[in-house]
Amino acid sequence: MIVFFVLCLTTDSWFEPFVVLGGLGVAIVINAGTNLIFGEISFVTNAAGNILQLAVSLDYSVFLIHRFEECRLENSDVEEAMVEALCKSTTSILSSGLTTVIGFLALILMQFEIGPDLGMALAKGVALSLITVFTFMPALILVTCKLLDRMRHRSFIPDLHGFGRFVRRVMMLFVCVFVILIVPSHLASNRNSYYYGSGHMFGADTRYGADTRDIEEVFGKSDTYVLLVPNGNTSVERLLSQELKELPEVTGIISYVDMVGSEIPREFLDQDTLKLLESEHYNRMVISVDVDYEGDDTFALVEKIRNIAEGYYPDSYFLAGQGVSTYDLMDTTTDDMVKVNLLAIAAVFIVLLILQKNIALPVLLVLSIETAIWINLAIPYFQGAPVFYIAYLIISSVQLGATVDYAILMSDRYRENRQQMNKKDAVAETISNVTVSVMTSGVVLSVVGFLLSYFSSNRLLGQLGSFLGVGALCSLAIVLFVLPGLLYIFDRLFLHRKRA
Repeated sequence: MIVFFVLCLTTDSWFEPFVVLGGLGVAIVINAGTNLIFGEISFVTNAAGNILQLAVSLDYSVFLIHRFEECRLENSDVEEAMVEALCKSTTSILSSGLTTVIGFLALILMQFEIGPDLGMALAKGVALSLITVFTFMPALILVTCKLLDRMRHRSFIPDLHGFGRFVRRVMMLFVCVFVILIVPSHLASNRNSYYYGSGHMFGADTRYGADTRDIEEVFGKSDTYVLLVPNGNTSVERLLSQELKELPEVTGIISYVDMVGSEIPREFLDQDTLKLLESEHYNRMVISVDVDYEGDDTFALVEKIRNIAEGYYPDSYFLAGQGVSTYDLMDTTTDDMVKVNLLAIAAVFIVLLILQKNIALPVLLVLSIETAIWINLAIPYFQGAPVFYIAYLIISSVQLGATVDYAILMSDRYRENRQQMNKKDAVAETISNVTVSVMTSGVVLSVVGFLLSYFSSNRLLGQLGSFLGVGALCSLAIVLFVLPGLLYIFDRLFLHRKRA
């Protein structure tokens, strides 16, 4: 409903929101149905997939229909106007779509399975949205063209040429601020404290979170680890148990040598009880620890226990437990970060390089959006708020793929206007041309993110939504106020012909 309301404000026909959402709805339904090919999908994909596809794919339809309206002002034949609109908008839409698809596909490299699951579903969804925009949407617009004309209303958006001139006056100030923020925001975005496991995923306002809080108030925070060691040498097990008990975080150990003792022959013991402590090849040590499920203290304890066990049983022991699993998850997802981000950036850069046929422009576009991502992820650092590492990884790719579209549209229209205007006039004209389109998509993406954050009881999804909302606003601000200045400064590097 809110998306529909935003579209009503930014369009000139009461029927246009139905056309935009109808075309996109077809792609969303097809994508949801074709998820059957994966067999199963994660709860994150199921909960957020459709709404994310709506948010990141909306701008393709908006770009096309706004371009069509512009072409109709010069050509009364609607079919010819649509052909012209497709010719003029294909590069922007295709560049935007391919970079978004690649941004999502980068998540496939994650070892943590939520990443590949969400990445494949959303990449497929965006690809279907692209196909829909180039095939179904033109036909839908032409069929409903009379309804669009009949239901015209005065524009709620004022003339934006004044806004374009304002941006032209202040863009150099924003470029200076942008340059100052690049390094600090990058450093701060990599200094966050993280949640790696699921222990903090449900807040106290949920039944699970409230029950967990009540239990911890009575019994405190604790965890249980299980250490499996090769059997056959009870004296070594006793030494291992004694050294583990010296750790201040260890509150108790249940094992054969602790409960029975190495002196009593196994033949004298009840076999059913014995099976609880040992198997054919391994003995089990149940270790009670006075630490949370994750955190620096927990991870340090896991390393201590592993180092002690390694000293007695080199490469032949197994350690399990929620804290241990969270430690392994941290180790895995931390490795994912570099390769996922680098691949997403490199792939988007290559696509832009191929489509734009210029090296300077992709650098400017990717740097602009990456800085918006760093600013977005630096905010929790300055707030002192922990970040779910999975949300951190996913938003890095999602924001890049979803909002680089705005930068692409801005640069394409700037180059188009530079064929007839000087640099300053081209900046002002470009701002007036694209602001409605990028504002429509950016506001919808932001609203969808904040709604996901507000209504989700899952704190991981809530934080992902918050990142999406803030990130869309950051990208929107940089594209509207900073990128025009960068295009103005580096004009000669990506224009074949320079005009005064």
